[in-house]
Amino acid sequence: MKNRIIFICFLLFSGFIAKGDELAIEISGWVKDAQTTEPLPFVNVWIKGTVRGTMTDTDGRFLLSANVGDTVSFSSIGYIKQEILIEKKTKSPLEISLQPEVLEIGEVTIKPEESRAKVLMRQVLKNKKENRQKVLDNTDFKTFARTSVYVAIDSASRVNRIIENMNEVTMKIEGQELQFSPIYLSELGTNVINGKDSVVYNRRDGIFPKLNQTIESQILLNVVVDLDFYKDQINILGRGIISPLANSARLQYDFYLNDSTRIDSTWYYSFSFTPKNKYNALFTGRFTVEDESFALTNIYAYVQEEANINFVNGYKSNVSYKKIPGNGWFYDEQEISLNLALVLNKDTVSRYGSQRIDQVASGNWLVTKTTQYSTSEHLDQVKGHDWKKQPEFATSLMSDGTYERVDRLKENSVVKGIDAVGGMVLTSYVDLGKIEVGPVFDIYSTNAIEGSRISIPLRTGERMWERFTVGGYLGFGTKNKGFKYGMNMGWQLQSSDKYILRASYSDDYNLVSQDKYLRFIKKNPNTRGNGNFIAAVTSRVQNPYIKEEKSFDLRLEYNADENISAEAGAYFLSNYGTPDIHFINNGVDYNHYSNYGMLFNVRLAFGQYYDKYYFARVYYIDQVPVINLSWDIGRVNVPGSQAPDFGMYSQFHGSIVGKINMGPTFMRYMLNGGYLFGDAPYDLLDQPVGSQSLGFAKYRFNLLHQASFAHNVYTNVHLDWVGGGIVLNKLPLIKKLKLREMVSLKAHYGDRTSSYKPVFNLPEAFSQDMTRPYAEIGVGITNIFKVLRVEYIHQLGSTYANRSFTDNSGIRFRAEMSF
Repeated sequence: MKNRIIFICFLLFSGFIAKGDELAIEISGWVKDAQTTEPLPFVNVWIKGTVRGTMTDTDGRFLLSANVGDTVSFSSIGYIKQEILIEKKTKSPLEISLQPEVLEIGEVTIKPEESRAKVLMRQVLKNKKENRQKVLDNTDFKTFARTSVYVAIDSASRVNRIIENMNEVTMKIEGQELQFSPIYLSELGTNVINGKDSVVYNRRDGIFPKLNQTIESQILLNVVVDLDFYKDQINILGRGIISPLANSARLQYDFYLNDSTRIDSTWYYSFSFTPKNKYNALFTGRFTVEDESFALTNIYAYVQEEANINFVNGYKSNVSYKKIPGNGWFYDEQEISLNLALVLNKDTVSRYGSQRIDQVASGNWLVTKTTQYSTSEHLDQVKGHDWKKQPEFATSLMSDGTYERVDRLKENSVVKGIDAVGGMVLTSYVDLGKIEVGPVFDIYSTNAIEGSRISIPLRTGERMWERFTVGGYLGFGTKNKGFKYGMNMGWQLQSSDKYILRASYSDDYNLVSQDKYLRFIKKNPNTRGNGNFIAAVTSRVQNPYIKEEKSFDLRLEYNADENISAEAGAYFLSNYGTPDIHFINNGVDYNHYSNYGMLFNVRLAFGQYYDKYYFARVYYIDQVPVINLSWDIGRVNVPGSQAPDFGMYSQFHGSIVGKINMGPTFMRYMLNGGYLFGDAPYDLLDQPVGSQSLGFAKYRFNLLHQASFAHNVYTNVHLDWVGGGIVLNKLPLIKKLKLREMVSLKAHYGDRTSSYKPVFNLPEAFSQDMTRPYAEIGVGITNIFKVLRVEYIHQLGSTYANRSFTDNSGIRFRAEMSF
């Protein structure tokens, strides 16, 4: 949820950057039939003598970058080819009229046969694996990537009143009425040797310093991707879009042979492709292949309006390949452009496709990334910071003036405020300089004993000590008028975060049903309050099942790399009873007990992407599964000379979390399970819990009450399927709302076996001795007003219908944003 809130903050400001050298001219226009004046789609438009070009869209429009002196050719099957010489005086837009080509032929005999397009496409797919391998065989190369995010600003907008020096910090683009302000800029040079890459140059800046990483993680990581069209799917905007060169492409796309061109004794075939179903999230575009090898030389693709992707005004990508010695192929350049908008009417205009990249309104974000590739050995002799000035990469330089605009914007008080709020949402801390306030999710919570709980959490910030922090909190309950407190410290032992030592002490209330392993999946679990904001303000019953706890723990974290991390810690707990929680053994109600032990955890992330912040790594769920394996071992002590002597307890717990892309749909999943045995208190049992509120919970059960099952052998499944609009996109009027279908499934199965030796009697609220599976299914929609998810939840089966610890059904809400 926090990442989605950050995304809203980003979209308050929205990027475009022009590309080209001094002689380059952006040529735009449209092509029509000379006789009917109807627009001609899929006309091949290219620079004569090269394989660089584009094609017209469904409205006959095109956009192409050319140099003075180039000859631009226009051709399509059934029409006479036309050529135009580009001069300095050439004006855009151009209006091109193609004459139909009429041939007088003699008598012919028609025989049914496959079209030429199908025959050639079969050859393209047949050679796909070999041609992709030729690209992958290049393990020694250099890349230089330029990324920019700009926001379009109307000269009459409120932003001009907020930022006094607007003319100094914005730029004007030819052909646009709007001004453009830079949000984020990046230049990255990479040297790849034997498949392993190393950064040789990295310059990054943005007007929101605390949010630069999040702009990369939440937007650029999902949008600016490696465009390998030889693969079956390309993951863009959180979904897998089937490539026009996928093995199943002929089931999804219609292909047309546009033209064939002979260059230096080699024939090139130009195809266009469109989705068979225009409402599916698929590409429209064209590609060119070389004869004989049938290898890609260029592919251009965009997403049509009917695909109905939330926040997206326009999306286009262009990948060009070059031939290298040895009859191989490799990337020449990849370019991606995206136009994003938050306001509803910005992304429901009639015209869509690649041309809408340039249909910019105030508040739009324009994201552009260009990556150039080179196998030149000449660059080995050049320092990384000078790569962008070399002929291999010097086609589009970011001027120092653009970076200066960013520096001036960063000094604006409003921009600083937005940066502070965004940083707070991301890291859970408010940066006050040497002191930080947080975690912010601990500031307010509710429970039956304290009522409304207000806390003031603080810690020292990075500007006081870079590798050491100390903090604490003071909490006050409005119902019991009591204070609670805690202290903590963190010490990064080296310059990197490879080793981190942490210690904490607290005298506080904690949920009996709290899942202590959840913090390995969700970095900031709320240990005292509800699952989300909606739950906090709509709770029917404040949770009474809390214990008073004095705790101390000391743990060492080891972060090897992006693949593996580990933690080992020792803890001591002194637990005290509350009105609804008692510790009864053999009829004796003990006021308190203590337990101590050690907890070990290993995290296997398999390269999962993360951002590193002050004493924390924030991981992002993607298609790579993340596995956590935990082991807890300890012992219970009960006060008094007549108290029983208990043995050791041990608990093994494992979880896996990830995401599966299935074309336009995707499913997020979390599965966990464990086994507790020995002499253990009941708060170590797995106790799946709900919140008794209107809030939809991510890792809780939506229909269960605060207390339900309690098992020592258990497994839980949480599945969340997003339909991507595969149904709602096809419904008239409704499709304009860009709603997404949602289905969720949550299930629990467990038992209390004889291997678990209860130290205390289980509280009556948890005493159901039922071991049959529990499950609930939800059906609903998301993207309501682009920020809200609503689901109807229903309990599966009749085993637990009308029980005191669960609802049969209900409607739940959650703040959520997605593409």
